Amino acid sequence: MDIYLLRSGHSDLAKAGDPYTPPLTELGEQQARRLAERCLDWGIDFICTSEMTRAQQTTDIIQAAVPEAFRWDLSEIEALNPDDLLGEPTTPPLVSRWSARQRALGVERMWIRVTAALARIMIFCQTHDMTRLAVVAHDDVINLLLLNWMGLDWRAHDQFAFAIGPGATSRVVLQDNQPAAIAWINRAP
Repeated sequence: MDIYLLRSGHSDLAKAGDPYTPPLTELGEQQARRLAERCLDWGIDFICTSEMTRAQQTTDIIQAAVPEAFRWDLSEIEALNPDDLLGEPTTPPLVSRWSARQRALGVERMWIRVTAALARIMIFCQTHDMTRLAVVAHDDVINLLLLNWMGLDWRAHDQFAFAIGPGATSRVVLQDNQPAAIAWINRAP
């Protein structure tokens, strides 16, 4: 099975009213079109995407190029956000203002939701004989997925922070009884 991890296209957080829902910029739309061309070349048959605006817009552009691919929108693969610290009354609304303890707890909770979503995705792929999966998500989610396939967990999040720019892709190859093979396809500017 080939899994392509796609970071959503560029968005401008400074111009967004809500830091969790910035739309794609013109550059982000160009990056999404390049991702769409690659997905067509790769023969993607299943697309899983975050429900955050920039991921949705990226996936809409990809789906226009690959309309036969089945699409699954999942809130579980959204970026780190205040919902990850639900019940923590002292949590600031912006992740950038979280304390180190809050961030560590948030990453642990994000790990739980992302790996649970990954298990559901993999079961769906096996059940429906899908072998080319694209996951459109955010850098922190892609980091956690890569850590998972490296045999690590959320505790390694800060030690292995991969530089995953908007529009970047990575390919993970899964074969029976073999370790996952991870290869960068490209690193977008």
